[in-house]
Amino acid sequence: MSKVMLRLRDLDDGEGRTIEHASIDEAIAWLGQRPRFVEVLGVVFEGLSREDNDRMKAAMRPLDDDEKALVARLEEKAAKEREVRAEARRREAEEAAQKLRDEAKKAPPTRPMELRYRYDEAELSKTDHLDDRPITEEAKAAVLEWVKERQEWVEPRGQTIGEAKVTVYPGEVPPKKERVVQGTFVPITAAAKS
Repeated sequence: MSKVMLRLRDLDDGEGRTIEHASIDEAIAWLGQRPRFVEVLGVVFEGLSREDNDRMKAAMRPLDDDEKALVARLEEKAAKEREVRAEARRREAEEAAQKLRDEAKKAPPTRPMELRYRYDEAELSKTDHLDDRPITEEAKAAVLEWVKERQEWVEPRGQTIGEAKVTVYPGEVPPKKERVVQGTFVPITAAAKS
């Protein structure tokens, strides 16, 4: 017969531990005499049949009122700790977002801008939601020309450009540079021509 390992929690300090029994019958006997202030959380290995699991649950000595009060106290403490951790994560995320907003405001206005083209949208959009610079006509024209060129590549295969991300200089282009810095695209099957 297979061994049974139970997950336990000490109700005085909330510490977890395990206990191993040589058989289901031994585990059932222990559960009937479960020590006071020890909560059974479950079986470590879920290889038991439903019938054996039900037998073990039925055999377990129920928690008395003092034990139930300690369980409630531990659950309340755990809930408060989860709340504190969640608040810390929220604060951390807000601080990181504020840092990104501050960095975006200080970034050079001549830096490249990544624009997204989608076949099903009339306008281009910026991939950086913190970039508050306008999309210039020059940038639009460069992206659309870039997409048009790639369209010529995929059209013979019955495809179209579904989405493209193109990085461009929106304003003045630095010396020895081109307006389009780089780009990627995803081809999709083109709609049938009617």
